[in-house]
Amino acid sequence: MSQPRKVIIDLDVGTDDAWALWMLLKGEKSSGYEVIAITCVNGNTDVDNVVENTLTLLTAIGRTDVPVFRGAQEPLILPAEKKDVSNFHGVNGLGDIQFGLEVNRTPLQQEHAVDALKRLITLHKGQVDLIFIGPLTNLALAMKLHPGLLKTAGHLYIMGGNRHGVGNVTWSAEFNFHTDPEAAQIVLHKEYCPITIVPWETCQKHGLPLEWRMKVLGRNETHPVLRILNAVEQKLYSQRTHWMPCDAYLVAAYILPSCVEKAQLYSVDVELHGALTRGQMILHHHQQGQGHVRIIDDINEEMFKDLCFKTVA
Repeated sequence: MSQPRKVIIDLDVGTDDAWALWMLLKGEKSSGYEVIAITCVNGNTDVDNVVENTLTLLTAIGRTDVPVFRGAQEPLILPAEKKDVSNFHGVNGLGDIQFGLEVNRTPLQQEHAVDALKRLITLHKGQVDLIFIGPLTNLALAMKLHPGLLKTAGHLYIMGGNRHGVGNVTWSAEFNFHTDPEAAQIVLHKEYCPITIVPWETCQKHGLPLEWRMKVLGRNETHPVLRILNAVEQKLYSQRTHWMPCDAYLVAAYILPSCVEKAQLYSVDVELHGALTRGQMILHHHQQGQGHVRIIDDINEEMFKDLCFKTVA
């Protein structure tokens, strides 16, 4: 029998990262892949908080067998002014809530995330799928240090960028790409393996009613992870009407490819210099259907909901 595909997930936890990680780990056996590493990066909060949040989640999920690697603590090019992202995810990335959980620190490795990426992609040449749901700093650094590395991966899945120039952190840029535009540009231009992107506008389009999230999906708090996420999202979404677990949409597209209803190939670039557009992903619209990046425009919401229910079951 063939070996299951290997998966590395890179994240910046973040409540939507938490859903994505939980969904990915829950689908491991039924979908025929093995999560071999979790790499952490600066993004929604600083990388030390990301590590702590990841360890907290693994403890609550009961999956402390998965190794965790601390990665980049800042973007490739430091911005002139530090961006405050605490208005949504909180300072620590999980709403600054204390969960009273004794965290198991066994998964945390001494090896740096960039070194782990190189080692594991090389060890399992052609078999490693990469799921990146934060800024792309770790992967860009690994590619610079080890030219040709990405060509030996199986498939790269990214949550980030935008389709129509609609931003969420600026008028025209999505958070993950805007946090480290140079890293995004390196990843999308230096060398290729198949790439799939869920952009911001797709997440916006498929926002689900918050009432469904809290009263239907979140009604049975027997699982400690759901208790954590209910507490965090009750706080974070208190002034909002829709739930958008952006990173979980990407994981759903990986676990269940049939949930992707519309996607198109493009050549893409990332704006690095625009006064109003830095970090925006630019698509070559005149050559739609050509290029190395598959942009997901639509997912099946009922299939996504079903995956959510399977995750919390």
